[in-house]
Amino acid sequence: MIKKLFLTLAITLSCSLYAKQHMSKSTYNSLTNAQKLMEENKLNKAKTILDELLKQDKNAYEKSYILQTLSNIYITNNKYEKVAKIYEQIIKLNAFEPKSIDSIKYSLAKIYLSIEKYKKSLKISESLLNSKFIKKEDIYENLILGYYYNKKYKKAIDYSNRYMSIKKQIEESWYKILYSSYIEIKDYNGALSTMEKMVKIFNTNEQYWVQLASLYQQKDRLKKSLSTLELAYKNNILTKKDNILYFINILLQNDVYNKAGILLTKAINQKLIEEDKKTFEILLTCYINAKEIDLAIKKLESSQFANENKYKMILANLYYNKEQYNKSIKIVDSMKTKTNSKVDGEKQILKALCYYELNNKTQSIKTLEKVVNNPYHKKRARSILKELRS
Repeated sequence: MIKKLFLTLAITLSCSLYAKQHMSKSTYNSLTNAQKLMEENKLNKAKTILDELLKQDKNAYEKSYILQTLSNIYITNNKYEKVAKIYEQIIKLNAFEPKSIDSIKYSLAKIYLSIEKYKKSLKISESLLNSKFIKKEDIYENLILGYYYNKKYKKAIDYSNRYMSIKKQIEESWYKILYSSYIEIKDYNGALSTMEKMVKIFNTNEQYWVQLASLYQQKDRLKKSLSTLELAYKNNILTKKDNILYFINILLQNDVYNKAGILLTKAINQKLIEEDKKTFEILLTCYINAKEIDLAIKKLESSQFANENKYKMILANLYYNKEQYNKSIKIVDSMKTKTNSKVDGEKQILKALCYYELNNKTQSIKTLEKVVNNPYHKKRARSILKELRS
């Protein structure tokens, strides 16, 4: 979300800078001199003049202008704490006309936001809601930010909706705040509705499409989640590895294994995704569930990630199902396993079944006898032996 608040602090005052009935000529001349120095970036000299003026006996109107000029120096130096104190003094003096005072209050509310004094900002902004001079939408912006950063998310949502009902051109950041506020209070219906709008307006933002799909998934609307990602992929919006993998995961959840495999293979070939162990496992799952056995075998025989015993067992079983028993035996014989371990029992039983299918009953029995004391598979081994010996 928004981390920094960019402030527009320039105040336009409709009063004449020099009015005889309010400001002495000497004060006017000193202020003019200070402003010239500021334009020349001689801020320290300008500040010296202003500090000296503040020590003198000045009326509220003069003092307000001196303070305002001094605040511009602090703004230039990013000293917003000091700017806030000056604006507080100007408001208290109340020497300017109402329009100018409201402008200062509005700017002060922004400053409070920037220095994380959210409650003070909210108090001032709320006092401006009936202002005749400050646009309602500008006040709403301050209120949205104040309530959001003060973690009053329901209030932030309320003012966000008011703001969006009157603002014609809404910047993306305001939608992000509204969406985040809904997420914070776990109002996923509101978040979903907001993200649907965001996807329509900012339709090239990849993360929004993924977030929308995730919300549909959270609401158990898997078909809608899938169609959202399919459209994003079709329009070349999905490009990041994690997002493509998420799309594939949704395809798998919807049992669309063949398409998931094709999509992942394409992404790897286009170098959008690097083939690692995770993508290898996903591809293998896709091929097996899509009944693409030849592709699964090819992947297991060629991949650098297929050297583990669990993958060798998968390959051996695939060959067994294809009735290529000798190949299955060759694979299990290449596996190094600890006697009486779970994997050792699995491979010996598969090997015995292969021998049986090859009409080598003697070798099948001999192999099974190695498993009768295996704590994981002895029951199954003894059951098969009993059938073979009967």
